[in-house]
Amino acid sequence: MENTYLTLIGTGNAESLRYWNTGALVRIDTQHVLIDCGFTIKYALRDIDISLQKIDAVFITHVHGDHVHGLERLGFESRYVYNRRPILYLEEDLYSPLWDKCLAGSMGNTSCGSSRIEDFFDVRIIENHTFTIGDCIFRTFPTPHTVGKPSYGVVLNERVMLTSDTNLITDLDQSFPNGIIFHDCCLQAENPVHATLSELIEGYSLALRKRMFLVHYGDEIDFYRALIRREFCGVATQGQVISL
Repeated sequence: MENTYLTLIGTGNAESLRYWNTGALVRIDTQHVLIDCGFTIKYALRDIDISLQKIDAVFITHVHGDHVHGLERLGFESRYVYNRRPILYLEEDLYSPLWDKCLAGSMGNTSCGSSRIEDFFDVRIIENHTFTIGDCIFRTFPTPHTVGKPSYGVVLNERVMLTSDTNLITDLDQSFPNGIIFHDCCLQAENPVHATLSELIEGYSLALRKRMFLVHYGDEIDFYRALIRREFCGVATQGQVISL
C-alpha cells in the first residue's frame, strides 16, 4: 500500500490562528479523500499544493463548523466551477443535522433555484460503520463528544486512528490495540466536550499514550511540548505523513 498515505492538513482547534482546523487528506493512488472539511480548508490544502478541484471524496466526523463549514465552499466550487460532485460519506445520523441544520441555510437556494445536498455531493450513507476506497478501509466508531450530537472517529486500515473531537474513549487500548492514534487534546484545565491534557495522562496508560500524537490543540501548544514529548508520542504537526 505504498501509494496510500495520510497527510495531516490541520491540527488546530476552532480558535487557532496558526494551525488550521484539524483535518486530514488520504491519498489513495490518484484519489484524494478529506477527513473533515472545516472553514480553513482552502488554506490548509494550499499549503500542500492541492486545490479543491482534486478532492474526490469527504468523510465528515460530526457537525461543528471547524469540521464542516468548508463543505459550502467545496460544494459551490465543485458544482459551479468544476462541474463535478465529490462523494460525501456520512453516518446516517449525520445526514439531517448536516444539511437541515447547517448547510441548507446557505446552500439550499442558489441561482439554480431550490437545491438539495445531493445537487452538490454524491452522498453515500455508511453501512455497518465501514467503507472502502481503493485499498483503504475506513472503519468509523462513535465517540463521546457533545451531548445529543452524533460524533465519530475513524480507523484507516487498522493502522491509524483519528479520534476527531472526543472525551476519553473507554477501552481504547482493547478496541485499537496496535497502531498510531491522533487523539483530541484540549489544553484548558477543564472542558466538558474535549479530553484535557491532564485527563489523557490520568486516564490512559503510558504504553497507550506512547502511541498517541495529540491534535486539535490551541495556539499555546508551545508551552506544553516538553510535557507532551515526555508523556506521549508527540504533538501532531501540519504536513505530517503516515503510510497506510
